[in-house]
Amino acid sequence: MVMFVPKFLSVNDYGLWQLFLFYFSYLGFLHFGWEDGIYLRYAGKNYDELDRKTFAGQFYGIIALQIVLAVLVSSIGQILVSDSVKRTALICAVWLAPFVNFNNLCNFIMQITDRIKDYAKLLLSEQVLFFLGVVFFLLVLHCNEFRYMYYAKLLSVVGITLVSGYLCRSLLRHRYPLKQVLTEAGENLLVGSKLMLANIASMLIIGIVRYGISIGWDVATFGKVSLTLGVSNFLMVFINSVSVVFFPIVKRMDESRRANAYATIRNMLDFILFAALIGYYPLRCILAWWLPKYADSLIYMSVLFPVCVFESKVTLLINTYLKSMRKEFLMLEINAVSVAFSLIVTIFTVGIWHNLDAAVFSIVLVYAFRCVLAEYHVTKLLGLDLKMEMLEDLLMCSIFIVSGWVFDSFLCMVVYGVAYAVFVLVHRKSLQQIICMVLRR
Repeated sequence: MVMFVPKFLSVNDYGLWQLFLFYFSYLGFLHFGWEDGIYLRYAGKNYDELDRKTFAGQFYGIIALQIVLAVLVSSIGQILVSDSVKRTALICAVWLAPFVNFNNLCNFIMQITDRIKDYAKLLLSEQVLFFLGVVFFLLVLHCNEFRYMYYAKLLSVVGITLVSGYLCRSLLRHRYPLKQVLTEAGENLLVGSKLMLANIASMLIIGIVRYGISIGWDVATFGKVSLTLGVSNFLMVFINSVSVVFFPIVKRMDESRRANAYATIRNMLDFILFAALIGYYPLRCILAWWLPKYADSLIYMSVLFPVCVFESKVTLLINTYLKSMRKEFLMLEINAVSVAFSLIVTIFTVGIWHNLDAAVFSIVLVYAFRCVLAEYHVTKLLGLDLKMEMLEDLLMCSIFIVSGWVFDSFLCMVVYGVAYAVFVLVHRKSLQQIICMVLRR
């Protein structure tokens, strides 16, 4: 979708689409931690062990809350948001909240009850429906406007709601007294609010910078930066998928094995992620040929590519370990500090300096800050000393960014390739151990 959609939409329509997706990404927090509490409290149970009446009450309570919030946000948006383009993106997004959060709860139930295949089918079905809708509107009908992209998204979200409802139908057939629904909801909110706040703070870390760019520059510029960020995050699709399966594994892991497992997986990630960065320049050349309208902004890929290094470690390793140790409040503290740092940087780069290059550089700076801060705390809990390894990560990413920004040619690949070769040489024993471990399995 990242490669396909901007080819057919105008720069302004693509910018509006990206702004809609930006608002859409925050819909999952409109349950205020209700679903996160269910995720934490019932993780590890079998599907047949779930109380039907309890979950029916939670499902219908969450749907009712989403409808009320959609009406409220739409009304406030009509009054307070003066820019018609941004108001359109906001209202289009918020009316998908009832469907999105119903689907999210179904997805959580699939995850915590180890129905990973059903969860994967839901995700895949939604993406296939969306893609088919986009192909139909853009290629068959030649309707190359934002509203038709929205129709495709609406089709996929509503379609997958029907499938999710069918898979969880046994949890939707019972009635539950309102008092008991509210009591159960209160317990879930109490447990899940910390994790929800930690997650929303995590999104605000980058969200503040992106929002700063959206108000500091026009929609077209926002779309161009979002495109380069989206391309840079390709690898995160795989990492996020692995983290879903990794959480219950760590949760059941013996505490004496957690530290060694962390160090081993971290080393494996370093070799994989740093190798993936080598593909930057060929990918940039392909994109410049395929999307000539965005060629001037693709230089930012050299800055934003290392985002996947820092975010992968936080998503797959650090957050998974903190959640398994029930350190939701520590996650919240780390993310709150990072949000404050992001806000200060955005005020300076957008509000005072008003420099787009600096604003884009601040994105990777904020991600690096959060990763280092979070890893410091998790390694302290595990009794590990990885300060040197963290410095190596920062050095490798710095070499990549500087070489990509200064040598806007094939030479940047050569410089970074040499740095990676040195990194592998220094850590060859660790690489040999990892290869042997994989081959034994």
